[in-house]
Amino acid sequence: MSDPICFFNQLTLQWSHEPLWSGLSSSLPAGVTALVGPNGHGKSALLGVLAGRYLPTHGQVTWSVPFYYQTQLDPLTGPRVADALGVASLFDAFSRLEQGDAEPSDLERVADHWHRPAEWAKQLADAGLEPDLGLPVEALSGGQRTRLALCRALMQTGHYLLLDEPSNHLDSAGRHWLQQALARHPGGALVVSHDRTLLRGVDRILELRNGQLVEYGGGFDLYQAQRDAQLAAQEQRLDHLTGQQRRLQQQQQATLEKAASRRQQGMQERRSHSQGKLLLGLRKNRSEQTQARLSQQQTQRRDALNEDRQTAQAELEQLRTQRLLITQPKVTGAVQVHLANLRLPFVRQPALSWTVHGGDRWRVTGANGCGKSLLLKCLAEWIEPLAGEREVRGSVRYLDQHFSGLDPSASALENLQRDQPERPASELRTQLASVRLRGDQALQPVASLSGGERLKVALLSILSHQTPVDILLLDEPDNHLDLDSKALLEQALLDYGGTLVIVTHDDAFAEALALGHELKLGEPGRAHS
Repeated sequence: MSDPICFFNQLTLQWSHEPLWSGLSSSLPAGVTALVGPNGHGKSALLGVLAGRYLPTHGQVTWSVPFYYQTQLDPLTGPRVADALGVASLFDAFSRLEQGDAEPSDLERVADHWHRPAEWAKQLADAGLEPDLGLPVEALSGGQRTRLALCRALMQTGHYLLLDEPSNHLDSAGRHWLQQALARHPGGALVVSHDRTLLRGVDRILELRNGQLVEYGGGFDLYQAQRDAQLAAQEQRLDHLTGQQRRLQQQQQATLEKAASRRQQGMQERRSHSQGKLLLGLRKNRSEQTQARLSQQQTQRRDALNEDRQTAQAELEQLRTQRLLITQPKVTGAVQVHLANLRLPFVRQPALSWTVHGGDRWRVTGANGCGKSLLLKCLAEWIEPLAGEREVRGSVRYLDQHFSGLDPSASALENLQRDQPERPASELRTQLASVRLRGDQALQPVASLSGGERLKVALLSILSHQTPVDILLLDEPDNHLDLDSKALLEQALLDYGGTLVIVTHDDAFAEALALGHELKLGEPGRAHS
């Protein structure tokens, strides 16, 4: 086994008054390691500490190789693809040589780099991008910009990569490319991800949960098997403690009944004068002392069992999936969406004709930039089509990728109160607690929550109304969600009986939702089931 690339020892990071986590120690070997865990438990913060972006409150990090840190929020630099890749100087020198405008310094600059243009072109082509380094970055879609940022990271062949949710916003082809590219990257990588397809290809998984870092060897399937075993063991432990509590209560009841019987017997003996007063008094004192001792022992045992059971219950709650309930609409099977020769703005998408009936479950697919989000915005009447007919019947709720319906300066509770003013605050806080946004988290500004936590608030704001919704339009709702929360969303959407139109690039997520129809954009003709 190769030597570890990075050591970190007793890391503690304190935000506000409480530590986000403390005493974390581990090492990063060669190969690809995934970092998973519930939203808000500090995965991105740990990545930032390892990268030197944040200073830990305590502990230290030691690297034996250079590293490259890439987050979703890091902007691409420069106006052209060459600038974004960090190769503008070499690219411009090669361009001047090709045009016959080279200076003597250009020959010196490219002397040992004649192979680089071919490498750049291959890297971009493998990522599904145009191999034109002079292309303006602003001409690229969001998914294409994500691929470009990852290309820059993967070009750092001698660096260990620290990547935060790299597959978000990538289409299916992009996710497949990323998985293969990471496996080939010689420097190794630590990847924060909840993409199950990507996780199946990693060498090991680290889970950060409740301030503890636990290692699972192998990919997602082995991780899931071990987690299921932990859940079964914890449920068995809780059942055992519950049984012990029940038996202790029975013992306490039996002890009380026995003591009452002895008191009754003593009273009868005193009335009958069959025993001397002194002897009766001694027997009474011994009995009371024995009863007090037993009562104290049983009380201590009861308190210890209660504490153990509360701990086991809390640990089980962390292992069990959360709950997200959707109010069910009446489904008639009538036509709810009808598009005829519809043309979307901003994209070169062929005219679209499409019919959706009540209760249909559609997956919208296509390459990045083909207009999937635009279609959902058009159905939600956020934008107008260029041409064609659009008819939508029934109530519609739309969740976009940027959670535009949330007020980031308001708390999670305040956002729900704005959207559901008819519900009391206690009921809304119960909803938030059901997706593990408890206590002070429900009162923090949404902007201070993690991406996954913000998505949970957005989902609650559109899915948990007392008035049911006929048509749900969801644009990549699985982005940012941890594995537990994906299971939560899968179950909620699987139970939803209304019309569902969803954009997702996660094949495992789509399969779990039993989506019976697929609309492929970027292809001429009508939609197919």
